[in-house]
Amino acid sequence: MAIEAVVFDMDGVVVDSERYWVEELSDILATAVPDADVEPESVVGINVYDQYDLLADEHDVAVTREEYFDLFDQHAATVYTERAALTDGFHDLLAELRARDLPVALVTSSFPNWVDMVFERFDLRDAFDVVVTAAEEDVPGKPEPDLYELAAARLGVAPGDLLVVEDSEHGVAAADAAGAYVVGYQHGASAGMAHDGADVVATDPGAFRARILDAL
Repeated sequence: MAIEAVVFDMDGVVVDSERYWVEELSDILATAVPDADVEPESVVGINVYDQYDLLADEHDVAVTREEYFDLFDQHAATVYTERAALTDGFHDLLAELRARDLPVALVTSSFPNWVDMVFERFDLRDAFDVVVTAAEEDVPGKPEPDLYELAAARLGVAPGDLLVVEDSEHGVAAADAAGAYVVGYQHGASAGMAHDGADVVATDPGAFRARILDAL
């Protein structure tokens, strides 16, 4: 298989925000489903509105969909502008991919204004050829493959020619279902998640870079 493009998830991959979202999710879930014991990790990597629908299918939810989003939005600025850090060596990795003439994309369940916070803070405004955010697309989100299939179409390559880096169980499942070559990034909040669909696994930034470049 020839890799024709590299695609990154944002939370937990480009930035180490996932561990902070797990902490924030504890508070959000306590408000949204106060009578249920829901593990934050069970919804990590899923679009916020899809999270709400999943919770509503199984529990009595104490807030509306809009209120659920607002709970996240209240925490987003703290996560992205104060707490999260860029993955070590990410700009250098992007430069190496550019040197190989490989297009680069971002596929994320985060909302566009959250992506903007990350792009602004870490100078990533022009880093990606394609950006796909679940909230802007009328297709099923992760763990379904549609977002990665959409990214492949916009990059002009087949889904099976993508190399995707994902950290969450749902994200790995989505990329695997699309037929991509998957680098599972197991660290922090995702260290204990199942990455059965990953072709290779990395557990630190150095291995993260090595697994990608070794596959090209």
